[in-house]
Amino acid sequence: MEAISSSFELLSHPDRTLAKHLSGCDEASKLQLSFKFIEAERFFHPELLERMRHLLVYFHDFGKGTDYFACKIVEAIRKELNEPKPHDPRWQAVKKFAESTQDYLDYFEKNKRFKAASECGRNPRLGDHAKLGAYYVLVAFEHDDIILRFIMLKIILKHHGNLSNFWTDKNKNPQIYLEEEQLEVLEKQLDNLDFELYQKILNSQGLRVRRQDWDSIKKLVTDSDRLADVENAFEDRKDIRYFFLQHFLFSLLLSADKGDVKLPQYVPKSEFIRENGLLPQWLIDKYKEKILGGKSSSKLNDQREEAYQLVAHNCLSNADKNFFSITLPTGMGKTFAAYNAAVIMQNEYAHQTGGKKPRIVYCLPFTSIIDQNAAILEEILAFGKTLDPQIEATWLSKNHYLSNYNQLYYKRELESQEPEYLTDGWEHEIIVTTFVQLLDSIFTNQNSALRKFHNMTNAIFILDEVQNVPPRYYEVIERVFREMASYFNTKFVFVTATQPFLFKEKEAVFELTQGKTETYFRQLARIKLDQHLLRSNDYKEMGVQDFWEILVADIQENPEKSFLIICNTIAQSRWFFNALKATEAELIYLSSSLLPPVRRWNIRRIKASKKRKIVVSTQVVEAGVDIDLDVVYRDFAPIDSINQSAGRCNRNAQRGTGVVKLFNLGKHKHIYDSVLMTITQEVLKNFGDEILEGQLFDLNSNYAAAVRRKITDDNDVSQKLIKAMERLQLETIEASFQLIEEDHRHYNVFLPCSLSARNAWSEYQKIQAIEDPYERKTKMKQHQPRLLQYVTRFPKSKYKPADPGAFLVYEPDWQKWYELDKGYRIDVEGDTTLIV
Repeated sequence: MEAISSSFELLSHPDRTLAKHLSGCDEASKLQLSFKFIEAERFFHPELLERMRHLLVYFHDFGKGTDYFACKIVEAIRKELNEPKPHDPRWQAVKKFAESTQDYLDYFEKNKRFKAASECGRNPRLGDHAKLGAYYVLVAFEHDDIILRFIMLKIILKHHGNLSNFWTDKNKNPQIYLEEEQLEVLEKQLDNLDFELYQKILNSQGLRVRRQDWDSIKKLVTDSDRLADVENAFEDRKDIRYFFLQHFLFSLLLSADKGDVKLPQYVPKSEFIRENGLLPQWLIDKYKEKILGGKSSSKLNDQREEAYQLVAHNCLSNADKNFFSITLPTGMGKTFAAYNAAVIMQNEYAHQTGGKKPRIVYCLPFTSIIDQNAAILEEILAFGKTLDPQIEATWLSKNHYLSNYNQLYYKRELESQEPEYLTDGWEHEIIVTTFVQLLDSIFTNQNSALRKFHNMTNAIFILDEVQNVPPRYYEVIERVFREMASYFNTKFVFVTATQPFLFKEKEAVFELTQGKTETYFRQLARIKLDQHLLRSNDYKEMGVQDFWEILVADIQENPEKSFLIICNTIAQSRWFFNALKATEAELIYLSSSLLPPVRRWNIRRIKASKKRKIVVSTQVVEAGVDIDLDVVYRDFAPIDSINQSAGRCNRNAQRGTGVVKLFNLGKHKHIYDSVLMTITQEVLKNFGDEILEGQLFDLNSNYAAAVRRKITDDNDVSQKLIKAMERLQLETIEASFQLIEEDHRHYNVFLPCSLSARNAWSEYQKIQAIEDPYERKTKMKQHQPRLLQYVTRFPKSKYKPADPGAFLVYEPDWQKWYELDKGYRIDVEGDTTLIV
């Protein structure tokens, strides 16, 4: 029987052999690594990385050589075939594979299945496959640095889950040291593993695996004293390179492993894993000429063009640097200047590195403004393609929880899980995403988030509105970005009107408007900040009725002007909206409480309507919402938020001088850091009742310096994270980094408010009923963007659903609780449970 057995092949999945799977993983990861630029002297040599990659591929599934694992696959094949789905390509692939391996399936059924199934029934862990390869790679990879060998072990050990703390996980379980119970399971697996068949796979790779190597492995990983010495020596090193190495190699393996499953078997991986296309350096210039060619010149447009050209010139002259900033007033063309800078850097990067082409990643703080930025980039690519057929519209993808997957890649129409693989893995040339997607893929132990990390290493990152990053993380973000620049030549462009001191040494970041930054602020006179309401009350809280009388008088005395009132809480914004219903102007409401399609519609109304408008909003209007009104009232907020609000006032300098009036109704304490508010008050006190736009440069500089001193230098959050990175404490990092605080005060509620909404819910229920968890997860990810168009938040303090434990609450009587034009019904004046 053993002679017959040796003629068969080991199985990996219900539709492929292990040899086929490992070959696919090897092809994918080899391609991925070949496209990367690595600073060998600062990081690890590319030849060493290639060796480690190769061994990770061919040992990560070593445990699939056991009878126990084969039993699981045989059972999976039988289950698939017993539930015929003739029109399902996956089912067809399993059927075809079963037919081609029928002799082996018959042999296994007759000689091995009963014993393997019985033993797995008594101990299900026998069917696991990651651990054996994790320990066997220790003898396959010989290196003087034992930490590198242990990193290989950890990557294989966790490739189907999340990375743990390196030596002992958060539950105090040893991660490298093997206890007696674990040894018994592994040795039982070894006794039922076909070394001969696995060696057949390794022969073509120049690798070897032997049963007798287990003795030396066991000796190493059961010596607790030696492991303790290694751990102590490692923690004394404080070498953060190991963190990036583990992230990088883990990401490569995950990408290859998932890619072999999600991408079609019989299509070369190079059809999907491609070298990045190079955007022509003229692209943004020519696009700007196209859209602005027929427009008459103005002083503001001339200033925008001058700034754009200065950024381009400085970018070309300093392309060898890694950190840049574009500091321009709101409405001065930062976005186009940033696009152009990224294209210039991409071309220079390729020139400097012998042809390595980085992807461009445009990061924004909120999902609500991603679509409009992506739409501009889509137009740019479509225009570029008319001049250069090498440009592809499919080079762009959006990556956030509300985005849909691209269904085309180059000329290929994508099927099944291909769109998910390409989008979630950041395989496109240009990615528009959020700060959360970027930073949560670095400060994490999560398998799904880390898969894209290897494609982040050589990228050009544009961080738009970077002031939204919490200051407590400045120090650790600076450390991470510096290391990525050093190891992989990653580049970062920080874009904002209120440049924070993200880097402690301001000189480390090259300002692309250098020499003119202050001038660009001082020469503008579109707006003024009016803080007499704050100063007259010594910055203390004023009564709602007192403020209401002032607001109404202003609206009545200026019938030709449009107004924007920005409140700090949804409850307060609704109160003002209702109170202003009697005005003759077109009254429009905005807040995050509105469903996304309603919010988009209201923004279009603001921009398109020729009537006098009064807009009542929360701070959701600040980030990238391109609207322009005459008078803005802003409830007390940090200076960077005040600046963003000011960007909605007289944006295009067409109506004299706009005014931004600051007031304080006391609600800032519910949403903003108290230290930031204290700093804001102290800085504002150094200015008079009116602060002209030309003075905003001084205001912003004073504020940024004070924030850096007070918050970033007086907290230990960043230091804790840096220490955890040096010690490879990945669970600690995951628990300690939270860009957006979790919201435990609200239910996520689905509103069946239209036929489209009800159809979306019906589809959601069908997906939830799918038995196969893998298929259910895939379809849910595809459906989620549509479903979330009809989801909002209800406060737990007021709303009691029928099923409070549901992930998503369906509310059939939604009109009792919610108004489409104003959001959640709040009946109690002063309610602060909804705040943004």
